[in-house]
Amino acid sequence: MTMEQLARSIDAQLTDDVGWILQYVPFAAHLTADDEALHDAYYIRHRIETVKRIRLTAKTDALALASLIDIDYEAAREWNHYTAQEMNHDKLFIRDLEHHGYTEASILSVETFPATIQMVQYLNRSVQAVGALPAIAYSLFVEWNSERASAHVVARAEKSFSRLHVAGSKAHQKIDEDAQHYADILRLADRLLKQGSSADALSIYLKDVALFFANYFMQLYQSTIR
Repeated sequence: MTMEQLARSIDAQLTDDVGWILQYVPFAAHLTADDEALHDAYYIRHRIETVKRIRLTAKTDALALASLIDIDYEAAREWNHYTAQEMNHDKLFIRDLEHHGYTEASILSVETFPATIQMVQYLNRSVQAVGALPAIAYSLFVEWNSERASAHVVARAEKSFSRLHVAGSKAHQKIDEDAQHYADILRLADRLLKQGSSADALSIYLKDVALFFANYFMQLYQSTIR
């Protein structure tokens, strides 16, 4: 499989998977919908969970790094550069949440959604069992979605709140764009596949991550809307 074929395959799968999430939890489209006002509590709780997910998946990233060091030091170097940036992104979203009256301590005191905990536990077990591929799949999922949705979400939040409320989110968006994070992770996935990792396994991990996010969006909806 060429790099171009891999990119098309992942794009097609994630388009289908995200479409399924929106069928399962239609309100998940609310964050990017331009035809209705942003629901404050829903958006803020989503940002809180983003902070918590970044911190929880830092261990996943570290486990993947340890695995890569043993098999491909150059790939490990690239992954380390990417994950070092990701590890600091919680600060950007905390900066925004402070304008909603939250402190770092109050953010961390919010109970993490079960779907997030279950996803991270699944990823950590999988990385320990098979190596870095599950962590790569997770990053492909979040960076693919960030590339397509972040600008819409940030624009809606700025319109609903203020420029100060999205300064961190805008900085995050610019980092992802300038660093081309999705393209970087796609190249790492291609590298692992060319070294013998299974394309079918990558597809399964992507599907599983999508299922966890579907459950997360259902829990987010139930806790803030219903």
